[in-house]
Amino acid sequence: MSEVVHLSDDDLRELFALFSSPTEEEVAMIYSPRHRLFFRNENLTAEYSLTEERGEFAKDAWRAVIYFLHRHGYKVTKDGPSDTSA
Repeated sequence: MSEVVHLSDDDLRELFALFSSPTEEEVAMIYSPRHRLFFRNENLTAEYSLTEERGEFAKDAWRAVIYFLHRHGYKVTKDGPSDTSA
């Protein structure tokens, strides 16, 4: 049985911050409330322009989503759920 994922504004801020912070050091900063890059400080209505190549954009987006899911307790598997009780 799959669970629907609902994304709050805080979730969207966190995802955006993860996506736009490609280094490990920057990722640590987005979870530090005292740092200017703290994800809750993100303005979701501000404009954002991309300056990277599409391949790099795709890798950063993938990394951000996987890291976000991991931090929030989701388990991602290649072949889907392994529930054999059906």
